[in-house]
Amino acid sequence: MKRPEFKFIIVLFLALTLCAAPASAGSAERTFPASVSPNQEFQVTVNVANYGAAGQVLEKLPAGFTFVSSTLPERAVTVNDSKVSFLLMNEKTFIYTLKAPASTGTYKIAGLLRDINKTEFPVLPVDCPITVSQSSGGSSGGSSGGSSGGSSGGHSGGSSGSGGGAGGSPEPQSNVETKELSQKSITAGTHVKFEFPQGATCIRYVEFDAKKTLGKITTVVEMLKGQSKLVSSLPAGTVYKSVNIWVGSGGIANSDNIENAVVGFRVEKTWLEKCGANATSLALWNYDKAWSKLETQKVGEDSTYVFFDAKTPVFGPFAIVVPDENIEVKPSDSAASTPKNNSKSNPASDAEKPSGWSSIPGFESAIAIGVLGAVYQVLRRK
Repeated sequence: MKRPEFKFIIVLFLALTLCAAPASAGSAERTFPASVSPNQEFQVTVNVANYGAAGQVLEKLPAGFTFVSSTLPERAVTVNDSKVSFLLMNEKTFIYTLKAPASTGTYKIAGLLRDINKTEFPVLPVDCPITVSQSSGGSSGGSSGGSSGGSSGGHSGGSSGSGGGAGGSPEPQSNVETKELSQKSITAGTHVKFEFPQGATCIRYVEFDAKKTLGKITTVVEMLKGQSKLVSSLPAGTVYKSVNIWVGSGGIANSDNIENAVVGFRVEKTWLEKCGANATSLALWNYDKAWSKLETQKVGEDSTYVFFDAKTPVFGPFAIVVPDENIEVKPSDSAASTPKNNSKSNPASDAEKPSGWSSIPGFESAIAIGVLGAVYQVLRRK
């Protein structure tokens, strides 16, 4: 074989090797302050892993937030309105700076990691909330955006107020993907509704009628990475999410103290479509020594979610389940290389992913540049 032909084969093999990477379980997690002041500049840290020889993080910024800079080279960053693309080559972490808007309120950042195979993984926590407030004092200490509380603005497990207080969770926190808190003062004869407006989990609200005065109560909602460590198995069917709901502490939310308890939750339409499931077949299950299927009904929908209410006699571990028939989660075209069991074993595949990223260029060209660079290095050697 002639030397030029041999060199061409070597170059072609190298290019194909760089472009075809084995499937991996990519991961990305961001941290930033839970609250900032209007017009304040603050930093967002993103840790990434297992994306192959090259990858891309895409962040969708809330309305009014402005991208300022990043620790990556300028050519690796593309800004397209509210979407920012970061091209990665062996980076494990990077930092970017944002400027908050002048208006106060709670906002959300969403994003995804795209690996060399174009398989997508959500940047966790999903839909990170950040509060712009005059009283934030310009705090710049980092914290996971998705872990800040609801109306109470804190973390679970701590004591709060009087009466039933805050519900301490027996769930190992290593199994908690995101959580949200809400706090209310409960008086006998009133209807109480704990709302979770930040959308850190799939639970929208918990409501009931109070029989007795219980004082200030904190309700904690935990959306889990997988099966709860407090149960030995899961109900038959395909599980959308496993969640824990803790109302107060010491089992205070019992039939002697409350009645007519309802859990409001949401399920992504895209997940139902991939499952081939009818929304009417979905149900919330509760675990109290054994699994019980709760009376569940659809109460509405929007362009993204279907909304449900379920009556529950107790709180604790829950699972959102569709029955076995016609349940085979279909991989999307963009994730055809993802192993089929990712829909059950990899919590990232069940998490919410922002849409509309295809308009951001750069990923394919970055791969091409890497391949051409490798080809050039081979050809320049005599």
